[in-house]
Parts: sequence; structure tokens; C-alpha cells
Amino acid sequence: MLLPRGAVRLRADLGEFLKRHRQGKLEGAAFGTQAQVAARAGITRGALSDIERGVAWPGPATLDALLDILELGWEHVAHPVESGVDQRYLVNDMPGGGRLSHMPLEEAPRRHRTFLEGVKGNQIIALGERIRFARQQKGMTLVEAAQAGGISAALLSRLERGQLRRSSVFAFVPAAEPGNPPKLIICNTWLARLCYRDNGDGD
Repeated sequence: MLLPRGAVRLRADLGEFLKRHRQGKLEGAAFGTQAQVAARAGITRGALSDIERGVAWPGPATLDALLDILELGWEHVAHPVESGVDQRYLVNDMPGGGRLSHMPLEEAPRRHRTFLEGVKGNQIIALGERIRFARQQKGMTLVEAAQAGGISAALLSRLERGQLRRSSVFAFVPAAEPGNPPKLIICNTWLARLCYRDNGDGD
């Protein structure tokens, strides 16, 4: 499994964490039964049970689906890489003490996940968190919000998780004063209203 660039390993209690979050024991309401969440993720109930019990590790597609369904970001399930670590090989411990096979970067899938860094990265991550919070406060699902905003649910999911370096949804404009960082603006009118509906500030 290739982790996001900037992540060194998944949390050791991944299965238990996903289970407790699914059940609503960590924050908010429950996301559904094992069977319901498994069906949405495209796996069997038994497979999800194995993941939650820590006896199996989710594949990349399954983990992506579970993060979407449970509205989680990589910051919830992965530890950041330490400085100086060779990021060509991002390897995790498997449940039971085994290890995943090395995956050279050139063999990685095109959908390479990235942890954003720097001033712009911080603004993009903050935007994603703000959108998720505002959407949840409005009681909307990911799909409902995406439809209202005229974008795909997959794009909105990646936006909320801070996985987009660039998008038609947002843009950076130069700061008014030299030396100040660029300012992020929301280009999607519906998302701008969602995020700033309380104060009327649309930028």
C-alpha cells in the first residue's frame, strides 16, 4: 500500500479506531451497522469485521472508500513521516507483526496521495476542515453537498481531506501588501456561501 507522500505509517489501532468511529463512540452520530458500511464500501461484512478486529489490513481502494464513508481524513489515520526518511518506500506494519511489501515510487498508481505542506498547504487544509464543519452543521451528506455545489462527491471528499493542490474550486491571489502570503479564495459560489453564511464574508 502506498501512503500519502509525507506519511510514514498508519496508526496501529486502525481497525479499532474505524470501528469506534463507525459506531459513533468517538464523536457525532453512528455511520451505520457493519453490514451497511461494508455494502457502501463494496466489501463483505466479514471483510470489514476482519479489518475492525485488526486481523486484516484494508487495501488502498477499501481504505479510500472507508475514509469517504466515515468522513475521515489522512490526518486521522496516518502518522507524518520523520525528517530524513527516504520517501521512495513508504511501508507499514501489518496486524500480527508482518510487513507490507516495498513499493517503488515509479510503480505507484497515478492517484498518488499527498500531504500538503507550507503556507498554501495550510490554507487548503484549513479550507477543507471549514467546508466539512459547515456541511455537517447543515446536516448534509457528502453527496448532497456535492450535488448542491455542482461538483462530484469524490472531488468534495478530496477537498475536505486536504488532498488537492489545485482545483477549480479555489484559487490563490497575491497579497495586497508585498511580503505577505497569497490569499486563498473560494471560486465555487455555493461552497463560499456554505462556509461564510454566518458573517456574509464571501472571500
